[in-house]
Amino acid sequence: FCRVVRVEVGHLSCKIESLSGQDRPKVAFSAGLTNSGKVGPFNTETQLIYTKVFTNVGNTYNPNTGIFTAPVRGVYYFRFSMVSYETALLGGLNMYRNGQRILHNGQYYNAGNEYVCNGVTLHLQKGDTVYMRLPNGWAVYDDDSNHSTFSGFLLFPM
Repeated sequence: FCRVVRVEVGHLSCKIESLSGQDRPKVAFSAGLTNSGKVGPFNTETQLIYTKVFTNVGNTYNPNTGIFTAPVRGVYYFRFSMVSYETALLGGLNMYRNGQRILHNGQYYNAGNEYVCNGVTLHLQKGDTVYMRLPNGWAVYDDDSNHSTFSGFLLFPM
């Protein structure tokens, strides 16, 4: 992106200043779930709080609640990964936007480790929230290898 900041008509010259992110909001986060191993299963759908923050440019992800809040209207990309390691256990996640489930991914684990990952592009308004929840009766696993993560970034403002 560039913008003309000065034009001299008599000398037919102009100065172009690169915007290379100067006027664009900077938004990116990535966090791992936990180092404690298995999370779940629970008797009710449960909010996941990704406590191991790797990146939080713009401070848009809250590691106390597990909620991302859009600072500007725009198009955002979100991605998550998860693993479960127990035999005969349901493992999966739900992604929510403003209290409404927008996607579910999961598998029934019957042998060894199972990995699930997905991504989605969302048009958000300023103040919209995105977060992950663990379905009732399901479980995920994470440790210091960071198998279960939640990430997002602003593609472009609108």
